[in-house]
Amino acid sequence: MLSIIIPSFNEPNIKNMICECQQLFPTARIIVGNDISGRGKGYATMEGVKHELRFIPWLSEDIIVFIDGDGDIEPRMIKRLLPFLDDYGIVVGKKCLRGFPLRRKIITTLSRIYIRLMFGLTIDTQTGIKAFRAGTIPWWESEKFLFDVEILVKAKRTGVRILEVPVDITAISKTKSLGVLWIALVDSLKIWYRLFVPSAKTKI
Repeated sequence: MLSIIIPSFNEPNIKNMICECQQLFPTARIIVGNDISGRGKGYATMEGVKHELRFIPWLSEDIIVFIDGDGDIEPRMIKRLLPFLDDYGIVVGKKCLRGFPLRRKIITTLSRIYIRLMFGLTIDTQTGIKAFRAGTIPWWESEKFLFDVEILVKAKRTGVRILEVPVDITAISKTKSLGVLWIALVDSLKIWYRLFVPSAKTKI
């Protein structure tokens, strides 16, 4: 069974995303994780996961997809990732920056370098589409949009094979503001502390 989880914080394109997913994957379970209070994408995605598991626990052969609800990534890109789950536990999308505004190119490039140096991840962690085989998703604590980093570091530590696959992106959503980038910096430091400092508390 395929489950598609879409985090949403007042996303104007969310209805279109749901309709497209239903048309492309009529037998899939489509769950919207609503973030009414603006706590973050990690929180919204976790809410979607909890809602899903509350009613139908995942089986070992199930496939779970996270995809952003802002419309930058069309649901058809899910089909590009799924075939690789025969050989990998996690498949993540990698966006090509060709055609993106210069500011967004710079922010994306710098964030990739930053995450590689800080967490040792050479894959694109921040493209908003990822596919998982059931059982490969570790629980995470970050409520912000760097929760993907926490998932991938934990999965890598347990030996899960991870592959990145290029996906098509349409830059519909706005470039992140400096305020959001500051939140991401603080969140990355918290995640690093939890993951790499042995004496760290479960939550800080």
